[in-house]
Amino acid sequence: MDLTAQIIEAITAWLGSVATQLLAPALESAGQLVFATPALDAIPEVGATWSLMRNVTDGLLLLALTAAGVMVMASGTFDSRYTAKVLVPRLVLAAVGANANLALCGALIRLDNALVVGFMGPEPGSMVLRELASMVLSGAGVNQIIGIVMSLATAVLAILLVVLYIARDLVLLVLTVLGPLALATYALPQTDELARMWTRVYCALLFVQVIQAVLITIAVQLVRRTDWLGGPVSNLTSGLVLLTLLYVLFKLPFAAYQWSFHHSVGRSAPVQSVLVAARSLRAAVA
Repeated sequence: MDLTAQIIEAITAWLGSVATQLLAPALESAGQLVFATPALDAIPEVGATWSLMRNVTDGLLLLALTAAGVMVMASGTFDSRYTAKVLVPRLVLAAVGANANLALCGALIRLDNALVVGFMGPEPGSMVLRELASMVLSGAGVNQIIGIVMSLATAVLAILLVVLYIARDLVLLVLTVLGPLALATYALPQTDELARMWTRVYCALLFVQVIQAVLITIAVQLVRRTDWLGGPVSNLTSGLVLLTLLYVLFKLPFAAYQWSFHHSVGRSAPVQSVLVAARSLRAAVA
């Protein structure tokens, strides 16, 4: 064997060792983050900061109450939209939401984790991603170079998922702390879009985890049974399916984030149709 072949063989063996050693911890770290949201309401520092923000918000709600009183008194002069019937329920909902925000966020996080466990079973990260790792490594039997490339690509995507979910958890933490201030903006019609946007962003980033759990559960079953691809497929094809799955898992939080900022639920056609029907029904009954 010539020197060039020996060098290529040594580099290939080294890359294979790196890919094998990197894949397992990368997938394990991804499993710990992708399929579980930390209980932010149970962190003492988060609770202390949230309490401070709530106290500030309660003071601002008093200012909102004063502004609402001014708008109610002026409703009979130049603007009849802001009556007590409109503003009082808003103030009540804003006050309740701002003061119960931490408990509500904790309940939503527990619901999210329960749904993930319901779809994937107990300890979903370690069980499912261990199976994914074995499927990817099985592709090395076809061709050593292809197996190394697939393993490295899977490890890189898993690391990107870890970074993405650390950022996602940090954003959820900040949103939880700012929740009282955001929900208090519902008190006035001029600022209620901020409360709606906070709700969309929080729910989208939180429950995208459930969509990912459903997707990965279905994908694992499809990889086990390859009839949907037209018959038995090679390990290479199964590995590529898994790479595609990890890429979609990586892109979903971005899609949820963009939807929450660029999509207004109140302006969507289905919601508008329901509102029109409800107004027509109320007018008919009245």
